[in-house]
Amino acid sequence: MQKLIISFLTGVLIIPTVFFMQATASDKVTVTTSPQTAKIYVDGILMGTGKVAVKVSKNSCVTVDVKLDGYIPETRTYCDKKGIADPPSSEYIQLQEDEAFSSTTESNIANIDVQLNVNPSKSKEEAWKEIVGVVLEKFDDLENSDEKTGYLRTSWVGMTFKSNTIRVRFIVKQSSESPLVYRAKFVSESSGKPGTPYNADEQYKAFNRILKKYDGFLDELTTKLKN
Repeated sequence: MQKLIISFLTGVLIIPTVFFMQATASDKVTVTTSPQTAKIYVDGILMGTGKVAVKVSKNSCVTVDVKLDGYIPETRTYCDKKGIADPPSSEYIQLQEDEAFSSTTESNIANIDVQLNVNPSKSKEEAWKEIVGVVLEKFDDLENSDEKTGYLRTSWVGMTFKSNTIRVRFIVKQSSESPLVYRAKFVSESSGKPGTPYNADEQYKAFNRILKKYDGFLDELTTKLKN
């Protein structure tokens, strides 16, 4: 009789133990994206594209980042902690197009020095007038312009978008007197945030894309000086 009672009690004790282990199992959130080519990162690690089952362990949180070139990134945090709402079993994340991307074009001339060779038949005065004329067609204000030293720098101009601020300026330096040669740099930078003042230098980093309105601008200047 005593053995039967002990066996019965032992059976009762097993039930809550099994239940407790099931409660601590990881939750899963199935993340589905649009476009389906979007990359899904979990705590900084690329886990897949389009659709990923994200594990959320008991008493912990995970951060999910969804990224794709040309789209504004999205971030989600899922937690399985006391006092915090349980994570959903699934979530659909649709990325929005990034206007800062669609309004720019990838460039191999951004932030590098480009040599401008001048036709030997042109005087320095003629070449400088052509440089200033072409630059002023695209930039409203010259911050510095000195024909004698052959140095020109425009003021910062740019555009702000929902996800980014882009600023650009153009710099010209004379590198040789005979033959007459200049070096030009199209400076393109972005802050990664909207509404950043153009003079907040510490908030900008080099950007390998240029605003489409300036596409072909340097080619035009190069051709004009050569002819």
